[in-house]
Amino acid sequence: MIEIYSYRDLLRLTLWFAASTGGVALLASLCGFFVSFRGRASAETAKFQRWPSLSKIALWGCGVSLVASILAMCIRYIEVRHWPAQSMYEVVPLGVTAGFLSILVLFKVLGLSRLQGAARAFSDLFLGLIMFGGVAILAWVLRLDPTGRALPPALQSYWFSTHITAYMFGYFTFFIAALAAWLHFSFRFWRGVLDPVSYGKPWKSQIWIPALAAGLAIFGAPGILMGPAVFLVAGVFSAFTFMGKGGMAWFDSWEEGADRFTWLIFVVGFPFLTAGLIQGGLWAQDAWAIYWGWDSKEVSALISWLFYLIYLHLRYVAGWRGEKGMFVLLMGGVSVYITFQLFGLLPASQSSLHRYTDMEVVPAEGMMEPQSP
Repeated sequence: MIEIYSYRDLLRLTLWFAASTGGVALLASLCGFFVSFRGRASAETAKFQRWPSLSKIALWGCGVSLVASILAMCIRYIEVRHWPAQSMYEVVPLGVTAGFLSILVLFKVLGLSRLQGAARAFSDLFLGLIMFGGVAILAWVLRLDPTGRALPPALQSYWFSTHITAYMFGYFTFFIAALAAWLHFSFRFWRGVLDPVSYGKPWKSQIWIPALAAGLAIFGAPGILMGPAVFLVAGVFSAFTFMGKGGMAWFDSWEEGADRFTWLIFVVGFPFLTAGLIQGGLWAQDAWAIYWGWDSKEVSALISWLFYLIYLHLRYVAGWRGEKGMFVLLMGGVSVYITFQLFGLLPASQSSLHRYTDMEVVPAEGMMEPQSP
């Protein structure tokens, strides 16, 4: 019989392996982006297909990271003897696993890997940024306290496991959607700065974009990475492509497909978010004999879900496609982040029944203490 500490060492090794292969995917995708634009004669030349193997390496790296992440979840399950969804050490890797799976579905099943020209080059850059986020998150998780705890009675419901899993898939998929929308707006701003004549719009009319980048910094390190960092990265890559032949004409090609790109991400994430909301009610009925108690986190999660329902409504009823729809997805991503990460810092969380997801807080009033292992 393997001792628990051996399981923990194996878990850390598996997470490091997932992060390392994710790093390989990150490097391959960014190299694919730079090579795509190197020495091109126009925005749509065959130079975009010069190194297709780089894109394949990136997707293989993402796939291997996915397998390693799933293996890590299995090891954690054996160690703590319950579905790993109680602490941040368990929930966050589950979300990263969902993100890796969403990427593979988007590229291999929904066809992003078959894009051509500038749109394909952009998808390589997008994949690189997603892998960077996954690697950074896994590196952060490895610094957390890995101590496991027995589940309190309220978390022993079957619906709790399915609820958390569905929500992690939905949340991290919509983080990807928000990143895609934000990257688009960032490129649009820098295009106005670098190529105002061809673009036809003064960059001053887009001043809300850098203002939003600065505003996202209030959400701490993740907000800085998502906001100012991505905004500046877009600026560097815009300058790099602008100095080549064809300038930023490639952006026209991407702009035409951006709506479909973000829509496909929505198609992947919304069913999971909806399932998580329904399963949360079933879990609440098992744990507290009430389907909906208007708990502060329940309300926050409902608001996030309504953002995406509004997006779906506006898309098909009001015709909000393109940048209008992407803006709604961007704001939805902010709402999801507040629900997922910042909720514990809000005053309302101190009376919430959902405080136990943080290992450093005690169960909320009325809940039983965790059982001894």
